[in-house]
Amino acid sequence: MRVLRQFYRSSSVAVFILVFAFGLRGHAQPSAHLTLQALLSFEPIGDSALSPDGKTIALIRAGQIVLLPSSGGWPVLLTSAQGAKTGLDWSPDSKQIAYASQGSIWVVSAAGGVPRRLTNAPAGGGDPRQATDRAPRWSPKGRWILFQSGRRGINSLLVVSADGAVTSFLTSAKEEAADGSWSPNGDEIVYVTREKEYFSGRLNLLKFDARAGQPVGEPVTLYTAPVDRGGGWSIRGAVWSPDGKTLATVLQNSGWSHIYLLPEKGGEPKQITDGAFEDEDPVFSPDGKNISFVSNRGLFEATNLWVVPAKGGEARQVAKFDVPGIVSQAQWAPDSKSIYFNHQSPVETSDLLVQELAPQSQPKYLTHTTPQNYLASAQIPERVTWKSKDGKEISGLLYTPRNSKTAAKLPAVLWIHGGPEGQDVFRPDGWAQYLAQAGYVVLEPNYRGSTGYGETFRNLNVEDSNGAEVDDVATGAQYLITRGLADPARLAIGGGSHGGTMTAYMVVHYPDLFAAAIELYGVVDRKLFVERTNPPSAVRWMMKMGGAPTEKPEVYQRANVLLQVDKVKTPLLVMHGEDDPQVPPANSAFFVKALREHHKTVFYFTYPGELHGFAQPAHRLDAWEKQLLFLENYINPRFGATTTSIDEVAFPKSDKAANAHN
Repeated sequence: MRVLRQFYRSSSVAVFILVFAFGLRGHAQPSAHLTLQALLSFEPIGDSALSPDGKTIALIRAGQIVLLPSSGGWPVLLTSAQGAKTGLDWSPDSKQIAYASQGSIWVVSAAGGVPRRLTNAPAGGGDPRQATDRAPRWSPKGRWILFQSGRRGINSLLVVSADGAVTSFLTSAKEEAADGSWSPNGDEIVYVTREKEYFSGRLNLLKFDARAGQPVGEPVTLYTAPVDRGGGWSIRGAVWSPDGKTLATVLQNSGWSHIYLLPEKGGEPKQITDGAFEDEDPVFSPDGKNISFVSNRGLFEATNLWVVPAKGGEARQVAKFDVPGIVSQAQWAPDSKSIYFNHQSPVETSDLLVQELAPQSQPKYLTHTTPQNYLASAQIPERVTWKSKDGKEISGLLYTPRNSKTAAKLPAVLWIHGGPEGQDVFRPDGWAQYLAQAGYVVLEPNYRGSTGYGETFRNLNVEDSNGAEVDDVATGAQYLITRGLADPARLAIGGGSHGGTMTAYMVVHYPDLFAAAIELYGVVDRKLFVERTNPPSAVRWMMKMGGAPTEKPEVYQRANVLLQVDKVKTPLLVMHGEDDPQVPPANSAFFVKALREHHKTVFYFTYPGELHGFAQPAHRLDAWEKQLLFLENYINPRFGATTTSIDEVAFPKSDKAANAHN
């Protein structure tokens, strides 16, 4: 099952169909109407990978692999087998592609044919999202494929031979390991390992015997990152220079994420980018002269493609767009003269582009994926800021109905991202666009704890859950009222994961502020959460809370909504996946039980077979429809709608028992 994490986070709710057709960038039509069915039918471009010879791009379309000439053209479908595919990686000779699907590692010839399954081990225990084989990476000489697996119940690194005959573990049964990367000659692997005492990550170097497919000796530690108290930052691997002498990685030693160089034998990291912004995803050019990276320089809620000399120096932006957006998956052409990357914006779904480094060059679109109905209806949100109670500046993205009257005070929805180390950014956001089209003002606050604003801001909520982060959202609601956009009697709030947690916090901390609240798979009792979630998540949150529940009982008590349910006045809609390994469903079940015992208005729906978020199309559509009806009932009623239901809210296709409320 493919899990769409935190689907209801506003920064990640949009999923769009890949339409390989040209000429879809016409002028927006005022009469365009985006439907929920349209959102449901959209599919994004998934992983993409440029072949080593630079001639072909492999990418994911609707769960299948398609091949596209690197110069642009019509894509060719390569696979048709069942199961979503991820982790594309080309063999060094550009003849085969490795990928993960159905919990196993596969290879398929780029010339076509039946894919071959190389691994077929049962899933391990623990978090099912990481319990199987994934993330394949060919060795430089093409004999071995490195991959990650949770088959032991802990994340490990393994190799499988290209013919599938030999599989070997590289890391021990007690070592949490991920993000492995081959050295250019294939006899070393750098990877990230984590334990509680170095939870933010340690870079280890492992010698590899390419003839036997076995590790040689014990791994050597190259660098250990200081533990981030908030638990939200960690090393995400390192990349090799073409000569194998240097590694590039991202560290936050300056208080912001920046690019550092590390000698292959270890030593003091050398910082080569700096400033009050976040630099991520370094990649060496094949000639070793430059490093590309992604940065939010200039606008914290957007990213662009940058290049810096590999030895350090002045960085320059190499791709520019009229509309702020998000850049990802940068890949150098073999001649080091151009970079392929993915780009999306609020009015443009994910596309694959190429940017030449020659002066005055413009990015060239290789795909055009934006459906006409989305193009014609989407808007660019406004970046807004306001002061929280303690004077901290908080930013957010604001969507307003296109045809609203200037003086009209409208129903408003504050949609809260998860994490809390998430961030609402300038990207396609179908849910926010739909709500704005339906007549709602939508504000997405990047409250303290959010990523993108440096380490200090991200960790302001350490040992302060249900504290000032809640004030950040409440003052955002007041900003809408003061600006004259929102009717103070028609405010709603919602969100998933930590967005759901924040929703629960808001209704007990500010019980008179919101007329409706949508709480999706959030945490209402952090002690219960750390007892039942997966181990890495438990460790991360105990760091954020300042210790275990026995060590910081007052912090956990302050964050326990179950002890404050009597304060709730706001009607609630609660939804949860029944197999959620991140936020165990007991959190919602106990929340609803407490609300009903206190005679509060609550509607509760669970979805079978769902993990953290709702992946099954029927469930996603059902959840959207219920949320809209809930909002209409409490803050934006429609008059003259015919119904024979005697329920307070006439939810579609509902089990009467699930609707029970007081």
